[in-house]
Amino acid sequence: MAKFEKAFKLVLKFEFSSPSNALHRNSTESGWTFMGVYQTANPNLSLWNKVNAVVKSCGGDVKKASVMLYNDSSAVDVVKSVYKTNYWDRMRLDLVTSQHKANEMFVFGVNAGTKAAIKLSQQLVGVVDDGIIGKNTLLAINAFDEVEFDTKFDLRETQYYEAIVARDKSKSIFMNGWKARAKAV
Repeated sequence: MAKFEKAFKLVLKFEFSSPSNALHRNSTESGWTFMGVYQTANPNLSLWNKVNAVVKSCGGDVKKASVMLYNDSSAVDVVKSVYKTNYWDRMRLDLVTSQHKANEMFVFGVNAGTKAAIKLSQQLVGVVDDGIIGKNTLLAINAFDEVEFDTKFDLRETQYYEAIVARDKSKSIFMNGWKARAKAV
């Protein structure tokens, strides 16, 4: 069965490039982003009080605060909990037998949302695309050839992102990153 810890380490590679930029302000969001977790999407996390306190204690030096928070196990535990609860568990990825398939779904789900990741997977394996991971979906995902899943998932992921850009040209600034993310898993 797939393991969350492996997928968590993988997704972090796409969310920031070094401990010094694990904390930053995203130009498309108000508030902080820490290890890929947006304050605006998760405003009630106790993490934000800690972030503000650490930034203040560092005299406003966000890079220094970022490294301190990155090395703070309690801050990282909050981030892990968000990813596990809101993405991994919602997609029931503990029940996927292939780590690679789970990684594909998890990384895409973190970026595009769990419902989009589930529906894309369901369409790929030929079950009803209702956005719910049930018994039939799990059986179909687990039975599907891993290499074929990888190839087709990446293609559909890219098509998903291309459709976003076709609807909203301002999102084209994200396209190279989205494609790189799709191909990297």
